[in-house]
Amino acid sequence: MTPAVSYPLNKVLTAVARQHTMKPALTDDDLAGHTLSEPERAALKAGDIDALYRLGANPYLIRRVFRARFKI
Repeated sequence: MTPAVSYPLNKVLTAVARQHTMKPALTDDDLAGHTLSEPERAALKAGDIDALYRLGANPYLIRRVFRARFKI
């Protein structure tokens, strides 16, 4: 079953992806100005890929931002 899409979560990931940097986790500065739920904020700060997917983050954006966490 596909999770519901979270616009605020994907908006943050898009903003970070546009910086063309890989991050192990996001900082408070990365999240500043975005309205996120506490679970979304915690998953982004931890770089928790599974939680981000369950919360409705776009898989493409997850991979762009947290590329270093994926094993090749």
